[in-house]
Amino acid sequence: MNRRFFSAPVFSLTFGLSYAVAVYGNYPLFRFYPLVGRFAFHDLATLSLGPAMTWYGWIATAVIAAGIITAIVPKGISDRLPAAAFWIVPLAMLAAAFYRERGWFLSAVGN
Repeated sequence: MNRRFFSAPVFSLTFGLSYAVAVYGNYPLFRFYPLVGRFAFHDLATLSLGPAMTWYGWIATAVIAAGIITAIVPKGISDRLPAAAFWIVPLAMLAAAFYRERGWFLSAVGN
């Protein structure tokens, strides 16, 4: 891709943030039902197709959101991103993920 229209630093930061929002808010673009090998844009839980996998949908949601944001952000802004953002944002996301999933981690300690 042309560097003028695509900024890898902006994409990587916004992808991570978009993925966190998609997971936390449960906004998958689609769901996959592995027992029947079917994709659906809405929840088909009432059809007894087994459990849905939303991970693929979360990834697709984050890619689309990050692509749109990357296309909107001017090159001048993306060139001025501080290097600390590439450490602070992932660490903050890791802390948020740990906080959201704390039940899994703390229940293993208590057993």
